[in-house]
Amino acid sequence: MINLQFPSSEALSGQLSRESMDTVREGYVKGGAEFEPEGGAQNAMQSYVHTQAVADKTVADCVEAIIGTYLLSGGIQGAIKVIEWMGILPTKDSFSELLHKKVSPLVTDQTATISDIDYLLSHSRTDVETILNYKFNDPSFLLEALSHSSYIRNRLTRSYERLEFLGDAVLDFLITSHIYENCCELKPGEMTDLRSALVNNVTFASYIVKLGLHKFLCSELNATLSKAIIMFVDHQTQRDHVIVEDVLYLIDEEECQMAEYVEVPKVLSDMFEALVGAIYLDSGGDLKLVWSVIYRIMHEEIHSFSYRIPQQPVKVLYERIHACPMFGKAIVIDPDLPKIKVSVTITKNDRQHTVFGIGRNKSQAKRAAAKVALKVLSL
Repeated sequence: MINLQFPSSEALSGQLSRESMDTVREGYVKGGAEFEPEGGAQNAMQSYVHTQAVADKTVADCVEAIIGTYLLSGGIQGAIKVIEWMGILPTKDSFSELLHKKVSPLVTDQTATISDIDYLLSHSRTDVETILNYKFNDPSFLLEALSHSSYIRNRLTRSYERLEFLGDAVLDFLITSHIYENCCELKPGEMTDLRSALVNNVTFASYIVKLGLHKFLCSELNATLSKAIIMFVDHQTQRDHVIVEDVLYLIDEEECQMAEYVEVPKVLSDMFEALVGAIYLDSGGDLKLVWSVIYRIMHEEIHSFSYRIPQQPVKVLYERIHACPMFGKAIVIDPDLPKIKVSVTITKNDRQHTVFGIGRNKSQAKRAAAKVALKVLSL
Protein backbone atom coordinates (compact mmCIF):
# COMPACT_ATOMS: atom_id res chain seq x y z
CA MET A 1 0.00 0.00 0.00
CA ILE A 2 3.07 2.24 -0.19
CA ASN A 3 2.34 5.44 -2.18
CA LEU A 4 -1.39 4.64 -2.52
CA GLN A 5 -3.66 7.58 -1.82
CA PHE A 6 -7.01 7.02 -0.04
CA PRO A 7 -9.83 9.45 0.82
CA SER A 8 -9.50 10.92 4.33
CA SER A 9 -12.75 9.29 5.48
CA GLU A 10 -11.49 5.82 4.53
CA ALA A 11 -8.08 6.48 6.07
CA LEU A 12 -9.62 7.56 9.38
CA SER A 13 -12.25 4.82 9.54
CA GLY A 14 -10.00 2.04 8.31
CA GLN A 15 -12.80 0.84 6.01
CA LEU A 16 -11.89 0.82 2.31
CA SER A 17 -14.47 1.21 -0.43
CA ARG A 18 -14.81 -1.30 -3.24
CA GLU A 19 -13.00 1.09 -5.60
CA SER A 20 -10.05 1.45 -3.20
CA MET A 21 -9.82 -2.31 -2.70
CA ASP A 22 -9.79 -2.83 -6.47
CA THR A 23 -6.91 -0.37 -6.72
CA VAL A 24 -4.97 -2.29 -4.05
CA ARG A 25 -5.62 -5.64 -5.77
CA GLU A 26 -4.60 -4.25 -9.15
CA GLY A 27 -1.35 -2.90 -7.75
CA TYR A 28 -0.58 -6.21 -6.03
CA VAL A 29 -1.26 -8.28 -9.17
CA LYS A 30 0.99 -6.05 -11.27
CA GLY A 31 3.79 -6.40 -8.75
CA GLY A 32 3.56 -2.82 -7.64
CA ALA A 33 5.15 -1.52 -10.85
CA GLU A 34 2.80 1.47 -11.03
CA PHE A 35 3.30 2.35 -7.37
CA GLU A 36 7.08 2.21 -7.20
CA PRO A 37 8.10 4.42 -4.27
CA GLU A 38 10.72 7.11 -4.41
CA GLY A 39 14.06 6.82 -2.65
CA GLY A 40 14.58 3.84 -0.41
CA ALA A 41 11.00 3.31 0.74
CA GLN A 42 10.84 -0.06 -1.00
CA ASN A 43 13.91 -1.35 0.85
CA ALA A 44 12.36 -0.26 4.15
CA MET A 45 9.16 -2.19 3.43
CA GLN A 46 10.58 -5.35 1.84
CA SER A 47 10.19 -7.41 5.01
CA TYR A 48 6.53 -6.46 5.22
CA VAL A 49 5.55 -7.34 1.66
CA HIS A 50 7.81 -10.45 1.54
CA THR A 51 9.47 -9.15 -1.63
CA GLN A 52 13.07 -8.17 -2.29
CA ALA A 53 14.21 -6.11 -5.26
CA VAL A 54 17.83 -6.72 -6.31
CA ALA A 55 19.84 -5.98 -9.42
CA ASP A 56 20.58 -8.73 -11.94
CA LYS A 57 24.32 -8.41 -11.27
CA THR A 58 23.73 -9.03 -7.57
CA VAL A 59 21.95 -12.28 -8.37
CA ALA A 60 24.73 -13.28 -10.79
CA ASP A 61 27.39 -12.46 -8.19
CA CYS A 62 25.59 -14.62 -5.63
CA VAL A 63 25.44 -17.54 -8.08
CA GLU A 64 29.18 -17.21 -8.77
CA ALA A 65 29.90 -16.97 -5.04
CA ILE A 66 27.96 -20.18 -4.36
CA ILE A 67 29.87 -21.97 -7.13
CA GLY A 68 33.13 -20.63 -5.66
CA THR A 69 32.13 -21.92 -2.22
CA TYR A 70 31.53 -25.41 -3.55
CA LEU A 71 34.79 -25.25 -5.52
CA LEU A 72 36.71 -24.48 -2.33
CA SER A 73 34.96 -27.09 -0.20
CA GLY A 74 34.45 -29.89 -2.72
CA GLY A 75 36.96 -29.21 -5.46
CA ILE A 76 36.10 -29.19 -9.14
CA GLN A 77 33.69 -32.09 -8.73
CA GLY A 78 31.81 -30.19 -6.02
CA ALA A 79 31.53 -27.13 -8.24
CA ILE A 80 30.26 -29.26 -11.14
CA LYS A 81 27.57 -30.83 -8.96
CA VAL A 82 26.16 -27.49 -7.82
CA ILE A 83 26.31 -26.12 -11.39
CA GLU A 84 24.34 -29.15 -12.58
CA TRP A 85 21.90 -28.76 -9.68
CA MET A 86 21.28 -25.16 -10.75
CA GLY A 87 20.59 -26.33 -14.28
CA ILE A 88 23.47 -24.38 -15.82
CA LEU A 89 24.91 -27.64 -17.15
CA PRO A 90 22.52 -30.44 -18.16
CA THR A 91 22.99 -33.48 -15.92
CA LYS A 92 22.57 -35.80 -18.90
CA ASP A 93 25.83 -34.48 -20.41
CA SER A 94 27.87 -36.06 -17.56
CA PHE A 95 30.27 -33.13 -17.57
CA SER A 96 32.57 -34.72 -14.97
CA GLU A 97 33.46 -37.47 -17.40
CA LEU A 98 34.46 -34.94 -20.05
CA LEU A 99 37.23 -33.61 -17.81
CA HIS A 100 39.02 -36.95 -18.01
CA LYS A 101 37.96 -37.97 -21.49
CA LYS A 102 41.02 -38.95 -23.49
CA VAL A 103 41.58 -37.20 -26.80
CA SER A 104 42.71 -39.38 -29.68
CA PRO A 105 45.93 -37.81 -30.98
CA LEU A 106 47.49 -38.74 -34.30
CA VAL A 107 50.63 -40.55 -33.18
CA THR A 108 48.82 -42.56 -30.53
CA ASP A 109 46.23 -43.63 -33.11
CA GLN A 110 49.02 -44.33 -35.60
CA THR A 111 47.42 -41.92 -38.07
CA ALA A 112 50.78 -40.19 -38.47
CA THR A 113 54.35 -40.93 -37.45
CA ILE A 114 56.67 -38.78 -35.37
CA SER A 115 58.75 -38.28 -38.52
CA ASP A 116 55.68 -36.80 -40.25
CA ILE A 117 55.16 -34.42 -37.34
CA ASP A 118 58.82 -33.39 -37.18
CA TYR A 119 58.86 -32.69 -40.91
CA LEU A 120 55.90 -30.30 -40.62
CA LEU A 121 57.49 -28.69 -37.55
CA SER A 122 60.71 -28.17 -39.53
CA HIS A 123 62.45 -30.36 -36.94
CA SER A 124 62.01 -27.74 -34.20
CA ARG A 125 60.15 -29.98 -31.73
CA THR A 126 63.14 -30.54 -29.45
CA ASP A 127 63.91 -26.81 -29.32
CA VAL A 128 60.35 -25.91 -28.33
CA GLU A 129 60.20 -28.67 -25.72
CA THR A 130 63.48 -27.43 -24.24
CA ILE A 131 62.17 -23.87 -24.00
CA LEU A 132 58.92 -25.00 -22.37
CA ASN A 133 60.71 -27.61 -20.24
CA TYR A 134 57.97 -30.05 -21.21
CA LYS A 135 58.26 -33.12 -23.44
CA PHE A 136 55.11 -33.97 -25.37
CA ASN A 137 53.89 -37.54 -25.16
CA ASP A 138 52.23 -37.03 -28.53
CA PRO A 139 53.88 -34.26 -30.63
CA SER A 140 50.79 -33.87 -32.80
CA PHE A 141 49.43 -31.61 -30.05
CA LEU A 142 52.48 -29.40 -30.47
CA LEU A 143 52.03 -29.34 -34.25
CA GLU A 144 48.44 -28.20 -33.86
CA ALA A 145 49.42 -25.52 -31.32
CA LEU A 146 52.02 -24.03 -33.66
CA SER A 147 49.98 -24.23 -36.89
CA HIS A 148 48.44 -20.99 -38.11
CA SER A 149 45.39 -21.27 -40.36
CA SER A 150 47.55 -20.16 -43.28
CA TYR A 151 49.86 -23.20 -42.91
CA ILE A 152 48.34 -25.25 -45.71
CA ARG A 153 51.14 -27.84 -45.66
CA ASN A 154 49.74 -29.26 -42.44
CA ARG A 155 46.92 -31.58 -43.47
CA LEU A 156 47.22 -33.74 -40.36
CA THR A 157 45.80 -31.43 -37.68
CA ARG A 158 43.61 -28.38 -37.35
CA SER A 159 45.05 -24.90 -36.85
CA TYR A 160 45.69 -23.71 -33.29
CA GLU A 161 42.29 -21.97 -32.93
CA ARG A 162 40.55 -24.68 -30.90
CA LEU A 163 43.56 -25.18 -28.63
CA GLU A 164 43.75 -21.42 -28.14
CA PHE A 165 40.11 -21.39 -26.99
CA LEU A 166 40.87 -24.15 -24.46
CA GLY A 167 44.17 -22.68 -23.29
CA ASP A 168 42.57 -19.29 -22.64
CA ALA A 169 40.10 -20.88 -20.21
CA VAL A 170 42.80 -22.97 -18.48
CA LEU A 171 45.05 -19.93 -18.01
CA ASP A 172 42.19 -17.84 -16.65
CA PHE A 173 41.22 -20.53 -14.14
CA LEU A 174 44.74 -21.26 -12.90
CA ILE A 175 45.84 -17.63 -12.55
CA THR A 176 42.55 -16.73 -10.85
CA SER A 177 43.08 -19.59 -8.40
CA HIS A 178 46.63 -18.45 -7.66
CA ILE A 179 45.54 -14.85 -7.03
CA TYR A 180 42.70 -15.98 -4.75
CA GLU A 181 44.95 -18.23 -2.70
CA ASN A 182 48.02 -15.99 -2.47
CA CYS A 183 46.81 -12.38 -2.61
CA CYS A 184 44.43 -12.30 0.33
CA GLU A 185 45.30 -8.70 1.18
CA LEU A 186 43.98 -7.39 -2.15
CA LYS A 187 40.50 -5.96 -2.49
CA PRO A 188 38.12 -7.59 -5.02
CA GLY A 189 38.63 -4.79 -7.53
CA GLU A 190 42.40 -5.06 -7.18
CA MET A 191 42.22 -8.81 -7.73
CA THR A 192 40.33 -8.19 -10.97
CA ASP A 193 42.88 -5.59 -12.08
CA LEU A 194 45.75 -7.98 -11.29
CA ARG A 195 44.17 -10.78 -13.30
CA SER A 196 43.57 -8.40 -16.21
CA ALA A 197 47.24 -7.38 -16.12
CA LEU A 198 48.36 -11.02 -16.22
CA VAL A 199 45.73 -12.50 -18.53
CA ASN A 200 45.72 -10.42 -21.70
CA ASN A 201 46.98 -10.52 -25.27
CA VAL A 202 49.93 -8.18 -24.72
CA THR A 203 51.34 -10.13 -21.78
CA PHE A 204 51.04 -13.49 -23.53
CA ALA A 205 52.52 -12.15 -26.78
CA SER A 206 55.43 -10.71 -24.79
CA TYR A 207 56.20 -14.13 -23.31
CA ILE A 208 56.24 -15.70 -26.77
CA VAL A 209 58.80 -13.13 -27.94
CA LYS A 210 60.82 -13.34 -24.71
CA LEU A 211 61.11 -17.12 -25.05
CA GLY A 212 61.83 -16.90 -28.77
CA LEU A 213 58.87 -19.12 -29.61
CA HIS A 214 57.67 -16.79 -32.38
CA LYS A 215 60.42 -18.28 -34.55
CA PHE A 216 58.65 -21.64 -34.55
CA LEU A 217 55.21 -20.47 -35.75
CA CYS A 218 54.17 -22.59 -38.74
CA SER A 219 52.52 -20.19 -41.17
CA GLU A 220 52.38 -18.47 -44.52
CA LEU A 221 51.66 -15.01 -43.12
CA ASN A 222 50.99 -11.97 -45.29
CA ALA A 223 53.42 -9.07 -45.41
CA THR A 224 51.35 -6.82 -43.12
CA LEU A 225 51.14 -9.35 -40.30
CA SER A 226 54.81 -10.32 -40.67
CA LYS A 227 55.78 -6.65 -40.41
CA ALA A 228 53.66 -6.24 -37.27
CA ILE A 229 55.37 -9.24 -35.65
CA ILE A 230 58.85 -7.93 -36.53
CA MET A 231 57.96 -4.48 -35.18
CA PHE A 232 56.70 -5.93 -31.90
CA VAL A 233 59.74 -8.22 -31.56
CA ASP A 234 62.10 -5.28 -32.12
CA HIS A 235 60.25 -3.16 -29.59
CA GLN A 236 60.37 -5.86 -26.93
CA THR A 237 64.05 -6.53 -27.63
CA GLN A 238 64.85 -2.84 -27.13
CA ARG A 239 63.00 -2.94 -23.80
CA ASP A 240 64.98 -6.04 -22.78
CA HIS A 241 61.67 -7.98 -22.75
CA VAL A 242 60.45 -6.20 -19.62
CA ILE A 243 56.67 -6.35 -19.15
CA VAL A 244 55.66 -3.34 -17.10
CA GLU A 245 52.10 -2.65 -18.19
CA ASP A 246 49.30 -3.99 -20.33
CA VAL A 247 49.79 -1.54 -23.20
CA LEU A 248 53.06 -0.78 -24.98
CA TYR A 249 54.09 2.31 -26.93
CA LEU A 250 56.72 3.89 -29.11
CA ILE A 251 57.47 7.32 -27.69
CA ASP A 252 59.42 10.19 -29.20
CA GLU A 253 61.84 10.72 -26.34
CA GLU A 254 63.14 14.07 -27.63
CA GLU A 255 59.96 15.99 -28.24
CA CYS A 256 57.72 13.85 -26.03
CA GLN A 257 54.71 15.20 -27.90
CA MET A 258 53.44 12.12 -29.69
CA ALA A 259 53.33 8.37 -29.17
CA GLU A 260 52.24 5.58 -31.46
CA TYR A 261 50.56 2.48 -30.12
CA VAL A 262 52.66 -0.58 -30.81
CA GLU A 263 50.45 -3.07 -32.60
CA VAL A 264 50.52 -6.37 -30.73
CA PRO A 265 49.85 -9.23 -33.19
CA LYS A 266 47.10 -11.39 -31.74
CA VAL A 267 48.64 -14.41 -33.44
CA LEU A 268 51.41 -14.38 -30.80
CA SER A 269 49.07 -14.38 -27.81
CA ASP A 270 46.93 -17.04 -29.52
CA MET A 271 50.07 -19.13 -29.89
CA PHE A 272 50.79 -18.91 -26.15
CA GLU A 273 47.23 -19.95 -25.23
CA ALA A 274 47.31 -22.79 -27.78
CA LEU A 275 50.52 -24.17 -26.27
CA VAL A 276 48.89 -24.19 -22.83
CA GLY A 277 45.87 -25.99 -24.28
CA ALA A 278 48.16 -28.52 -25.97
CA ILE A 279 50.02 -29.27 -22.73
CA TYR A 280 46.70 -29.64 -20.90
CA LEU A 281 45.44 -32.25 -23.36
CA ASP A 282 48.80 -34.00 -23.73
CA SER A 283 49.12 -34.36 -19.95
CA GLY A 284 45.61 -35.82 -19.62
CA GLY A 285 44.18 -32.73 -17.95
CA ASP A 286 46.87 -32.51 -15.25
CA LEU A 287 46.31 -28.96 -13.96
CA LYS A 288 49.24 -29.15 -11.52
CA LEU A 289 51.63 -30.00 -14.32
CA VAL A 290 50.19 -27.27 -16.55
CA TRP A 291 50.56 -24.74 -13.74
CA SER A 292 54.19 -25.72 -13.20
CA VAL A 293 54.90 -24.83 -16.85
CA ILE A 294 52.94 -21.56 -16.69
CA TYR A 295 54.42 -20.48 -13.36
CA ARG A 296 57.96 -21.12 -14.58
CA ILE A 297 57.31 -18.63 -17.39
CA MET A 298 55.20 -16.04 -15.57
CA HIS A 299 56.49 -16.08 -11.98
CA GLU A 300 58.39 -12.76 -12.19
CA GLU A 301 55.35 -10.79 -13.40
CA ILE A 302 53.00 -12.64 -11.05
CA HIS A 303 55.04 -11.49 -8.05
CA SER A 304 55.93 -7.98 -9.25
CA PHE A 305 52.38 -7.20 -10.42
CA SER A 306 50.99 -8.47 -7.10
CA TYR A 307 52.89 -5.73 -5.26
CA ARG A 308 52.27 -3.02 -7.85
CA ILE A 309 49.25 -3.67 -10.01
CA PRO A 310 49.63 -2.07 -13.47
CA GLN A 311 46.83 0.25 -14.52
CA GLN A 312 45.86 1.61 -17.89
CA PRO A 313 47.24 5.09 -18.62
CA VAL A 314 43.81 6.63 -19.37
CA LYS A 315 42.56 5.63 -15.92
CA VAL A 316 45.72 6.87 -14.21
CA LEU A 317 45.54 10.19 -16.08
CA TYR A 318 41.96 10.82 -14.97
CA GLU A 319 43.02 10.16 -11.38
CA ARG A 320 45.56 12.99 -11.53
CA ILE A 321 43.56 15.66 -9.67
CA HIS A 322 45.14 18.77 -11.20
CA ALA A 323 45.76 17.36 -14.71
CA CYS A 324 42.17 18.02 -15.93
CA PRO A 325 42.59 15.90 -19.11
CA MET A 326 40.41 16.73 -22.11
CA PHE A 327 40.55 14.29 -25.04
CA GLY A 328 39.90 15.60 -28.54
CA LYS A 329 38.01 13.97 -31.39
CA ALA A 330 39.53 11.04 -33.24
CA ILE A 331 41.04 12.04 -36.59
CA VAL A 332 41.77 9.55 -39.37
CA ILE A 333 45.27 10.28 -40.68
CA ASP A 334 45.69 7.15 -42.81
CA PRO A 335 42.54 5.24 -43.82
CA ASP A 336 44.49 2.46 -45.55
CA LEU A 337 46.32 1.11 -42.47
CA PRO A 338 44.16 2.48 -40.66
CA LYS A 339 45.70 5.12 -38.38
CA ILE A 340 43.77 7.26 -35.90
CA LYS A 341 45.13 10.31 -34.04
CA VAL A 342 43.69 11.58 -30.75
CA SER A 343 44.84 14.63 -28.80
CA VAL A 344 44.66 15.23 -25.07
CA THR A 345 45.09 18.56 -23.32
CA ILE A 346 46.39 18.56 -19.75
CA THR A 347 47.23 21.20 -17.16
CA LYS A 348 50.66 21.38 -15.54
CA ASN A 349 51.86 24.28 -13.40
CA ASP A 350 48.85 26.35 -14.52
CA ARG A 351 49.81 25.87 -18.17
CA GLN A 352 48.05 23.75 -20.74
CA HIS A 353 49.93 21.15 -22.81
CA THR A 354 48.52 19.24 -25.78
CA VAL A 355 50.01 15.90 -26.80
CA PHE A 356 48.93 13.27 -29.31
CA GLY A 357 48.52 9.52 -29.61
CA ILE A 358 48.26 7.34 -32.70
CA GLY A 359 46.71 3.89 -33.00
CA ARG A 360 44.71 1.60 -35.24
CA ASN A 361 41.51 2.64 -33.44
CA LYS A 362 40.31 5.37 -31.10
CA SER A 363 40.92 3.31 -27.95
CA GLN A 364 44.55 2.61 -28.85
CA ALA A 365 45.15 6.24 -29.78
CA LYS A 366 43.68 7.47 -26.47
CA ARG A 367 45.94 5.14 -24.51
CA ALA A 368 48.98 6.31 -26.44
CA ALA A 369 48.06 9.96 -25.85
CA ALA A 370 47.49 9.32 -22.15
CA LYS A 371 50.92 7.67 -21.93
CA VAL A 372 52.60 10.78 -23.34
CA ALA A 373 50.55 13.03 -21.07
CA LEU A 374 51.68 11.09 -18.00
CA LYS A 375 55.27 11.43 -19.18
CA VAL A 376 54.87 15.21 -19.51
CA LEU A 377 53.36 15.41 -16.02
CA SER A 378 56.28 13.47 -14.56
CA LEU A 379 58.97 15.75 -16.06
